Amino acid sequence: KFVIPDVMVKSKDGEFVLILNDEEIPVLGINPFFDELSGNTGKKNKKELNTFVNSSINNAKWFIQSIKRRNDTLVKVCRAIVEFQRDFFRRGPKYLIPLTLKDIARDVDVSEATISRITNGKYIQTEWGTYELKFFFSNSISGSGSKGSRISKQSAKVIIQEIIEEEGKEKHLSDKRIAEILETKGIKLARRTVAKYRKELDILSSYKR
Repeated sequence: KFVIPDVMVKSKDGEFVLILNDEEIPVLGINPFFDELSGNTGKKNKKELNTFVNSSINNAKWFIQSIKRRNDTLVKVCRAIVEFQRDFFRRGPKYLIPLTLKDIARDVDVSEATISRITNGKYIQTEWGTYELKFFFSNSISGSGSKGSRISKQSAKVIIQEIIEEEGKEKHLSDKRIAEILETKGIKLARRTVAKYRKELDILSSYKR
């Protein structure tokens, strides 16, 4: 499926710049013909027409403002995501941290339902590829390090993929062995959880690899 990003993120002078994809946003305005009709309010025989025209113009203005507010909120949400996930945008998917709708809702000062609705089906173009905004919301996994560090589920999956890619042609690591390697990296996952993430990555078992 071909995806057109709604927002693009570019790095400039060490800072991230957000660019709204204006090409995908329709240019909305009031038809001049209706503006002309609305000027005839003084004619009694056109009272019904004027009421209809003025109501239509007000509805159109409200709709245009709603679209503008939605786009403004989308940019604010993307900016908040970039701030929370700066390591991802600087270093890649492995550095995605746990993030919830509540975190962004609190930062942007809107409801969680609004965040869920505005991120649904919206995409952002980054240096590491184009992602749906919902990708950046990931469950946390408790680390086993001395500081009790936490990483995201997506980050754990990237690390599992790296471990499997580095295993070599003659050495196929079992899910249990991958779990042991993860624990040395401060990530404690059960064997069945490793197997679940591996399947989500569309990677075969060690026997089939």
